[in-house]
Amino acid sequence: MRRRDLLVIGGLMAAAIAVPPVLRRLPSQMEFTPLPGFDGFRRVQGGAVSSVNVALIGLESRLPEPANPDPVPPGNPCQALFGPGGWTADRVPVAVFSDFNCPYCKTLDARLIALRDGGAPIRLIWHEMPLLGQGSYRAAKAVIAAEFLGRGAAARAYLWHHNLRPGPAALGRMAEAIDLLPDMLRREFDSGRVNRKLSTSLALGGQLGIPGTPGTVIGRTLVIGAISPPDLNQLIDLERDAGPLTCT
Repeated sequence: MRRRDLLVIGGLMAAAIAVPPVLRRLPSQMEFTPLPGFDGFRRVQGGAVSSVNVALIGLESRLPEPANPDPVPPGNPCQALFGPGGWTADRVPVAVFSDFNCPYCKTLDARLIALRDGGAPIRLIWHEMPLLGQGSYRAAKAVIAAEFLGRGAAARAYLWHHNLRPGPAALGRMAEAIDLLPDMLRREFDSGRVNRKLSTSLALGGQLGIPGTPGTVIGRTLVIGAISPPDLNQLIDLERDAGPLTCT
């Protein structure tokens, strides 16, 4: 066999070996279905989900008073999802329902932060959905408290790498690590506004039909479960090209 033929065969074999990874990087054909009860919103099924049996109900009973969630306008969860910033023409809002004990959430959070910091036209809004036990519940309250105190990003990074044990000592160590006064974080942890925000996120997740984490609302599209990088990029592009919904 001539050397040229060997090179051709070798090239074909190399291409055959390389095809599967390439295909895995291509976006999937997503099938959208309307999101019942929410005009203008749709949903698509993603990948793996971390959850326990109907844990959404029950966690709320452990919230200190006042635990009544803020009302969500019927048919338009836009303000509740995306906050007062709503949806602007230059940024697609991405609402992330997350749990600190969910491994898929950690991967998705890191991916979204990297996209945002790399210049992607997105704005990130987190909703804590602690379905995986008391450790998740403590971490959710702690990160919300830190957000109210202006240290949300630092708290989120800390809690992805540290288990928050029960008691004031663990909160104190977290406070020092994220440059907050321990007593300030401890007080905020048990504040009414922290409890209310957590309760509102849980209620909103239930209304949207999110059974476990991660759940992600990218613009007008709810994705249940993990999202591959190509699908995530494709959804951001689709939502940006479609233009913003009006938040009422």
